[in-house]
Amino acid sequence: MSGRNRVLGALFALATATALTACGGGSGTSPTGAASAPGPAALTKASGPVTVTLWHGLGGPAGQALQDEIDAFNKANRGKITVKASFQGSYADAIAKYSSAVRDKSTPTVMVSNDITTGYLRDAGQTVPAQAMAAANPGDLDLDRLRPAARNYYTAEGELLAVPLNTSMPLLYVNDALLARAGVDRSTLSTLDGVAAAARKVKAAVPGTKGIAQPFDGWWFEQLTAASGTPYCTPDNGRKADGATALSLTGDAQRKAIGTMAKLYTDGVGLDTGTDGNAALSAFAAGKAAMMFNSSGAIGGLKESGMKGYSALPYPVSGPASDAGALIGGAAMWLDRVGHSDAEQVAAWKFISHMASAPVQERFAMASGYAPINTEVGASATWKDFLAKNKPSAVLDKQFNDTPANTATSGCLSGAMPGVRDAIVPEMQRAFSGAAPLDQALTQAEKAATTKIDDYRKQAGK
Repeated sequence: MSGRNRVLGALFALATATALTACGGGSGTSPTGAASAPGPAALTKASGPVTVTLWHGLGGPAGQALQDEIDAFNKANRGKITVKASFQGSYADAIAKYSSAVRDKSTPTVMVSNDITTGYLRDAGQTVPAQAMAAANPGDLDLDRLRPAARNYYTAEGELLAVPLNTSMPLLYVNDALLARAGVDRSTLSTLDGVAAAARKVKAAVPGTKGIAQPFDGWWFEQLTAASGTPYCTPDNGRKADGATALSLTGDAQRKAIGTMAKLYTDGVGLDTGTDGNAALSAFAAGKAAMMFNSSGAIGGLKESGMKGYSALPYPVSGPASDAGALIGGAAMWLDRVGHSDAEQVAAWKFISHMASAPVQERFAMASGYAPINTEVGASATWKDFLAKNKPSAVLDKQFNDTPANTATSGCLSGAMPGVRDAIVPEMQRAFSGAAPLDQALTQAEKAATTKIDDYRKQAGK
C-alpha cells in the first residue's frame, strides 16, 4: 500500500470508528505555497457559471445564519457562482462522510469542519492551504484581518491551513446572588486558584449548593493545560514538522492546574454532571452550582433557559498572563483541491472570503452567538452597540482579543486527537471521583494517549 493510501486508510478508520466532538483533479500531494494555488484568471476563463459545493455540521441558529449568507452570496453572484450547501449532521457525522468521500473521490469543494479535525484534514492532503489561496488571490481575503487567536489554531509551520468560520471559547459563568451570599470578591476570579477558593467559600456558606460545575469532555483538560501556559503535546504542540509525537500531561504546571480542579471534586465542592456541557448548564441554571466552566455557546443556552442574575467572566489562567490563555473551539472552512477545477477553487475562495469578511462575520456572530473572527468588526458602531447590550458577548469579545497567540494556545495538532480525548477522559474521571490518585491517573492518561498518537502515525506511514 502506498504512503498516501496508508494515510487515507488510517484517517478513514479514525473518522468512522471514533466519535469526534469540521471536474479536473490534481496530484495526491499536499501543496505548499502560492505557486500551487490558482489565481483570479482561472475564474475569468470559466466557460460558464461555477458551482461550489459545501458540507457542514452547523445546526440551529448558526446553520440558519450560514444559509442566509450563502443566499446573499448567490444573489450577488447570480450567473457566475452558485454555492450549494448540504447539512451533514453532527461534526462527527460530517467528517465521517467526508472520509468516505475522499475514498470515493467525491469530496465537497468546501468542508466546514470542527477544530479537532485539523490534524486529520492536514494529513489527508486533499486541501489547498488558505495561505496559498490568499497569496494567489490578493484581491480577496486579507489574512491579516483574522484574529490572531483564531488564525493561530489553524496554522502549522507558519502556514494557515483553513479559514475560521465560527469560533467559541471557554468562559466562567457565575451566579451573582450566590457569590454575594458567600462573600466572594469577584476580582479574585481571574486565576484558577481564585476560582477554587471562591468555590470552597460557596460550599461552606450556602448549604446544598456546590461551588462549581464543569463538563468532563476532553476539551476541558486541554483548556486547563493551555491556561497553565503549557503545550499539550510534543514537540511544539505538533505545529512543526509532521505533527505531534507524544502527549504531555504530567508537567508541573499541568499537574497543579488539573490537581486544583480535581481536589474540588474529591472534597465535594464540585458538581459532577458528566461529559455533557448541557447537563452542566442545566445544573447551573437551576442554582445547583454557583459557578460553571462552559463554552461561550452556553450564552445562548442560558438565555433560552430564562436564567437571570448571572455573569460571564474570562476563563481563569494559572500560568503567566503573557503565555497562558484559552483555546478556541468551533470550525473552519477548508478548500478542497483534489477533484476540483481551478475555477471551482477560486470561486470557493471568493465565498470563503465573503464569509470571513467583517460585515458577514458581524451578522453571523449576532445571529449565532459565536465570536467574529475578523478584527475589523471591532470598529463597527452596530457591533459596539450589540456588545453594550449583551455583556456576556462583550466578555467573550475581549477575551478573544486578549488571548496570546502562542504555542500553548494553539492546541495539539494531531490526527489522533479524537482517540487522545477518548484515552484522557476515563482516567480524569477516575481522578476527579477519587477512584485513583491524580498522579497515577495523569501518568496512565499520558501513556494511553501517546499510544493513540503512535498508532495513528504508524498507520499513516509517518
